[in-house]
Amino acid sequence: MYRDARSGPFDPSAADHFLRAAPDLSRVISLAEKIWEISLDPTLAVLDQFNFGAALLDCHGRLTRCNEHADALLGSGLVVRHGHIHAADRESDSRLQRMISAAVSSPVDGSFLASPEVITRDASFWLLAELVPMTAFVRDLFNGGDFLLCFTDLVREHAPSARLLGQAFQLTAAEARLACSLTAGDGIDAASARLAIGRETARTQLRAILAKTGTHRQAELTALLSRLRAP
Repeated sequence: MYRDARSGPFDPSAADHFLRAAPDLSRVISLAEKIWEISLDPTLAVLDQFNFGAALLDCHGRLTRCNEHADALLGSGLVVRHGHIHAADRESDSRLQRMISAAVSSPVDGSFLASPEVITRDASFWLLAELVPMTAFVRDLFNGGDFLLCFTDLVREHAPSARLLGQAFQLTAAEARLACSLTAGDGIDAASARLAIGRETARTQLRAILAKTGTHRQAELTALLSRLRAP
């Protein structure tokens, strides 16, 4: 398939051989593209577990794929225009585009380090945008992407999962769900309504949670459980 100038041009027999192999190569490429599409989404979905948005950019800064957290930000502070991701706020977008442009024009050796930028959203919380160039290993992990653009909510606090609370304090599934709701900021009434349980049932479960965690008041419980927030 490759021949330098010293080797001379291809002769007809080599061309015939290549033409015979072309259908097989076409099937290999088609299969590789399908595998790329299938394997990329689960890799990005792993980043959803860390509660931040992740967008995969190519070498031209174009958006190729994003996870659920990043997708949820589209229309709420972020937009996609002509295949490129933009901040809705004009000044924030200027900073974001400068960061992406600097990365795209940098050497492709993974040495580029960009300062994170804060994106302002109208009537919403701030976002921290960070651009990570792909090293050889990470490029393989994300199937050839060149940059990973990460968004972190600077204000919103994410409650620990019910599973984590249950494992940490030996809570039942129902108790863990209530503890998770309380840690997210719900009062006992709002939590019982959200979980579709009676107020007295919620109070009974709360007493069990307090006993298992060694706390005495809901505020003390919330302060304790908030320390288990995922990074």
